[in-house]
Amino acid sequence: MHLADNGYHGYGPAAGELLFQVEGLSFVYPDGNQALADIAFSIGKGDRLALVGKNGSGKSTLVKLLNGLLPLQKGSIRYRGRETGPSFQPVPRQETGILFQDPENHLFCNTVFENVAFGPMNQGCSRDEVEELVRGCLETVGLEKLMYKPAHLLSYGQKKRAALASILAMKPEVLILDEPTANLDPRQERILQELLAGFPGTLIIIDHDLLFLYDICDRAIVLADGRVHHDFSIRELVSSQDSLKEHGLDFTFRFACCGGRHENTPIVPHHHHHLSHDHGRNGVHVPAVAREPILELQHFSYQYPDGTTGVSDINLAVYPGETLAIVGENGAGKSTIAKCLLGLNQGDGYFYYKGEKMDRRRRQILWRQVGMVFQNTADQLFCPSCREEVAFGPQQMKLPAIEIEKRIEEALHRVQLEGYESRIPLNMSGGERKRLAIAAALSMHPEILLLDEPTASLDPESQELLLEILKKLEMTKIIITHDMYFIRDLSDRTIVMHQGKVIRDYPTPDFLADRHVQAVNGLDYTYKNNCLEKIMDLQHNHLHHGG
Repeated sequence: MHLADNGYHGYGPAAGELLFQVEGLSFVYPDGNQALADIAFSIGKGDRLALVGKNGSGKSTLVKLLNGLLPLQKGSIRYRGRETGPSFQPVPRQETGILFQDPENHLFCNTVFENVAFGPMNQGCSRDEVEELVRGCLETVGLEKLMYKPAHLLSYGQKKRAALASILAMKPEVLILDEPTANLDPRQERILQELLAGFPGTLIIIDHDLLFLYDICDRAIVLADGRVHHDFSIRELVSSQDSLKEHGLDFTFRFACCGGRHENTPIVPHHHHHLSHDHGRNGVHVPAVAREPILELQHFSYQYPDGTTGVSDINLAVYPGETLAIVGENGAGKSTIAKCLLGLNQGDGYFYYKGEKMDRRRRQILWRQVGMVFQNTADQLFCPSCREEVAFGPQQMKLPAIEIEKRIEEALHRVQLEGYESRIPLNMSGGERKRLAIAAALSMHPEILLLDEPTASLDPESQELLLEILKKLEMTKIIITHDMYFIRDLSDRTIVMHQGKVIRDYPTPDFLADRHVQAVNGLDYTYKNNCLEKIMDLQHNHLHHGG
């Protein structure tokens, strides 16, 4: 499957009516970054198109141009045979729905119900029609019980589903999704896969998860450096491991059933209770003396301002030097417990740092000891350059200028971003921004690094690099993730959360072999294995038949 001399291999749309015809499309951002260069392809009605490529290859820019959200600079886009652009008819946005990478771009009303109702109301639907549409769409994405909850109090995965419901409620003919699986738990990912497989219109999906795309899409366009490098069937794409490696898309290194462990004897459901604390005289709680945790929660609970329980009666000890994985369904309380460990959520119960009970004053300085990398790096990257971003924390610590410069150089080196000092963070790829966020945390020399969904929206090549970086960090790490490969390769211990409670706490090998977790929280971490086996067979046949 070699490229033609012009670097383009054509496959084209399915036979039938053409929706989009793109010719000579180029786009340059105001800072001079060339995002797209001479793009040409067509999309037919009913096409199910996967748009793939490395972080920063131009995928999000391209779909924003198709949707009319970015101005046409050079080239042409025809929709149903009609020219679009500033001097022509715009793309009918009511027919083209787009789900952004960041769901908060969609959620601006008081409640989930109002957010989903916003589109149909502006389309002129009656009150009864709106009510029926909203309830139906929320039921489809599994949020019917949260319809009156403020959107800003949802978990990130729940926000993603609420945003999708707001798009579906407008009944688009063309559905464009930018990283729809990022931050979704396996159950919700499977629901989304089934929903999209049954979508009657045209699909354009940006994602790095080819196992997710394989059963939905029939065609794949691969972008590299702002150009179309391949346009062929999804089956052809996944069959060639060389092509996947060429474009940073080779995922086969990371998937294996139960982390490659195939024990025949099922493990009996159980919960390892680590002795995290003792009950002294009169029932007073004191830290355990056998092995002192660096962070500890005892009978800790937190409620959100609207009365929703975030976490309930949590007993959790984090020990120096260990890597702890936290797993659970969307909304289980994973990010909430992370904020509790950071001292941001001040709940009821006992909170210890190195054996000392944390009061309000001590919580205020905990940020120096616990570095946090958020799910969405846009929440923590706000400076105009990488140098200033990494320097911000040490500057707040009032360190001398020479020490700050030393820490900037050291932190950027540890995440392989040397030479990026003057780069603008918001113009960098997703993988680069994730590494910059880690550098910003490391520059304060924390004792603990807490990462919330670190692999979300990263291409496989960036994930592999991130794994390499994290393995070299000799410090206590807490990783919130659905990524079984990262859990297997990085963590010593895993806790499973469900509905705000810790339901399992055991060594990671026991978690990987526990076939009963799914019965408790409904999460099947191995559901993609059948698809993986099909793809591995395709690659084997491709290799032995010479492509």
